[in-house]
Amino acid sequence: MNTEKIGYVEAIALITIVMINKIILNTPKDIIANTGSASWLNVIYISVISIIVVCFVTYLLRRFPGNDILDISEYLGGKTLKAIIGLAYIILLLMLTTSIIKNLSETLRIIYFRTSPILYITLFFIVSSIICNRFPLKVIAKANLIIAPIIFFSVIIILASSIKNFMPQRIFPILGYGVNETFFSGLSNIFSFSGILYLLFLPPLLHNPDKLKRLSVVAVIISAIYLFLSVTCLLLSLSFTMHSDESFSLYVLTRNLEYGRFIQRVDAVFILVWIIAIISYINIPVSLCIYIFKKLTNISDPNSINYSINLLILAVSIIPIEYAIFTNIVSKAVQYSFFVLFFLISIPILVIANLKLNFKNKPRKEQYRNLDNAQKA
Repeated sequence: MNTEKIGYVEAIALITIVMINKIILNTPKDIIANTGSASWLNVIYISVISIIVVCFVTYLLRRFPGNDILDISEYLGGKTLKAIIGLAYIILLLMLTTSIIKNLSETLRIIYFRTSPILYITLFFIVSSIICNRFPLKVIAKANLIIAPIIFFSVIIILASSIKNFMPQRIFPILGYGVNETFFSGLSNIFSFSGILYLLFLPPLLHNPDKLKRLSVVAVIISAIYLFLSVTCLLLSLSFTMHSDESFSLYVLTRNLEYGRFIQRVDAVFILVWIIAIISYINIPVSLCIYIFKKLTNISDPNSINYSINLLILAVSIIPIEYAIFTNIVSKAVQYSFFVLFFLISIPILVIANLKLNFKNKPRKEQYRNLDNAQKA
């Protein structure tokens, strides 16, 4: 993967498309299942927390302009810590991508391709990923810039068309299952904004690293608005979705949409748009895996890594295991790994690296201060 620099708007689209696709991939249903009728309130709560986290992380990164979490890990603990953090993120991204492809392939087979082998459907996404990741990151970012507005408008159309089915009384009781589920255990729903981990790798890839905080906050706000609208519409339209077995919660809404007498079953159009969007989404974690591996090993040609990573994802995705068991195990593993790696490891590394930088600069600052005092005397 060629690490050409990407622009401000492209970076916003890159992060936003990760978070928006999580909305398509059943995040609203999971939030409703956890917090009930207080889901809309929980989304506001976790959105505010996510913005605070993003501001804090970008503040810590500001002291290391043009460096990502791997560079900062090397500064703090040498090449050993850099390799450990890099491998941990590769494993997390591989689990995440495998979960997405397995989920999407099984869903498409259940809905449209009941007689097709799961291998053929999975291969479609793997081949797409291999082809796309032969291009530089800037090409992927520009493609996301085209696809992102299409996803935005598709979700807006679904939500606007569902207004006729709204029942406002479904938001009661306001606190859903209780204060604990809404504000304490419900804090785990911050995984909806797991795309913020990509911020740790963005500084070296940006034309203007100084704008990292601004673009990150904008991306989180856009994602929060869409998540809030999606959760609220599902809650007001289909209270049973918290118990539904549908793999795409928004797909439940599309099945009930009709535009006049002659335009019906529009769900196929939305599924097509979402397939394109998710292909674009899959390219990002795979591309990041290649970027990390290239940075750890200094290989000159990453194409072989591109093939290896995608074939590994294919091999794990077609393991003959019960779909529900696989999804539950992998999704839980990804969620716990995200919290541990991002909050308990990466953020402390940034904090300690900043303290180390302050400690190294302190004698120098005191030297300059003493020199100034001597000159004044």
